[in-house]
Amino acid sequence: MLDHAMTPRIRKTVLMAAGLIVLAAVILFSFGPFSVGSIEARLAAGAREALDSRGHDWASVRMDGQRAILTGAAPDAEARDDAIATVLTSSWSGGVVAGGVTRVIDETIEARLQAGFVFRADVATNGRVLIRGDATDAGARDAIARYASANFPGGADTDLTLVPGGSASPDWEEAAKRLLGQLARLDRGALVLRGEQGALVGEASNPQIARSVTQILQAMPEPFRAATVVTPAGAPAEVRVEDVAACSAVILAAQGTEMPRFERAGATPSPFTSVALRRVGRMFAACPADAALTVSVRRSTDDAALDEARIAAVTGLVTNVTAEDPRVFVVLTDRQDDAISFAISTLEG
Repeated sequence: MLDHAMTPRIRKTVLMAAGLIVLAAVILFSFGPFSVGSIEARLAAGAREALDSRGHDWASVRMDGQRAILTGAAPDAEARDDAIATVLTSSWSGGVVAGGVTRVIDETIEARLQAGFVFRADVATNGRVLIRGDATDAGARDAIARYASANFPGGADTDLTLVPGGSASPDWEEAAKRLLGQLARLDRGALVLRGEQGALVGEASNPQIARSVTQILQAMPEPFRAATVVTPAGAPAEVRVEDVAACSAVILAAQGTEMPRFERAGATPSPFTSVALRRVGRMFAACPADAALTVSVRRSTDDAALDEARIAAVTGLVTNVTAEDPRVFVVLTDRQDDAISFAISTLEG
């Protein structure tokens, strides 16, 4: 009779073959046509082509996984609704399994105005500045793009939506440039300008630059003002966060541009989200004593244990201590677009 028992040599060969199959799968889904980047690029291209075919040249779209984010100044509500439907059906149906667009997030002008007129800039690791949000007019948008390209060593990537009348002040462009000019002096950082409140957070190469940046931003064009949290290498941060509105602005700047998410629908925040949560916690520590931070976590579907684990993970990252910070509240919410969101209020409110 033949001995069908697997010899060590055969077992080794089988294991090596299995390992090669797993490695091929990892490469395929990390770098091949089924990688996140490839899927996003394909879906974005399809959505843009579909928008163009419907005459929606006012609209722009970018992808966050299989979620499409629609931006632009829609001429009316009917055009906006049609653009949303166009993007949603721009790839074959089937959702996550088939690889189509699963959802369209509306960030067109009407939706954005509800959240307020916001301009932000973030310095990438290569020294390039990413500018996103709103601009008052084409002249201001183009002037800001030229200014940023000239002042940042890595150049500028500018994508601003025109919101006529979004800022009532004629000095909005000057306020945006003032913040950008000081951001260019930092090793890394971010800024926001929401309404009349600006904020700059980041790291400076030495205490002299940190102090200089903070002092210059004390003199913003009227009626604008700027909060600052600038940390020099090897020294305490230069902090100027005078009230709850300023605290809210530095928290918004600290969040970064990545959509907050949990890993594979689990309890662990993604690496980018974890960094953002720690950064938010550090910025909130610089806020006035009467400020309160509420972190809202989107409730999962019928999984109380997962919700509890997410609350614990987020709380640990934001507070970065074992004991709870009495000014930080991490709560579950049933309806919100982002997996995690932040709000600042007074302790009394």
